[in-house]
Amino acid sequence: MDFAAAASSLDRRIVPGHSIGHYVLGQDVAGLVASLGPLYGGADLPNDSLTGYYWPLKRVGAVASRRTHKIVALAVSLDDTYATDGGIGAGVRLDAVRRALGPEDAVDPAQSGDMLVYDTLGIAFVVGYAGALEGRVSAVFVLLRGHAHEIFPL
Repeated sequence: MDFAAAASSLDRRIVPGHSIGHYVLGQDVAGLVASLGPLYGGADLPNDSLTGYYWPLKRVGAVASRRTHKIVALAVSLDDTYATDGGIGAGVRLDAVRRALGPEDAVDPAQSGDMLVYDTLGIAFVVGYAGALEGRVSAVFVLLRGHAHEIFPL
């Protein structure tokens, strides 16, 4: 057995409602900053209780509570090396997502694509409108189950 390959695949595993790779919901955002390095940027979200963080060179983002500094959502974008155990990640077609997970709980239309929210599972996907990502996943969010309404404008 190739233990390095097995460890590497776990490093890139998306677990709905729990984690993306080593990054876990509920961890302090300071630990993520220490792990990923200086922030590209952060922005308060419209509900005033959350702040979004993004590291574009790592293709990773996080949303944390402004009060507790704990991570309530994680994101990975434009990186097809991260995937769920079922193989769902960036680049996967919309019909494959729906075959694997069933119908989404909500759809949030955005500028670059639809956000398909599986709130009961703790995962969401941005599916592109045009170009190479038309009809394909461009970003994956992992969030606390049942809390999508706190993060996305549903």
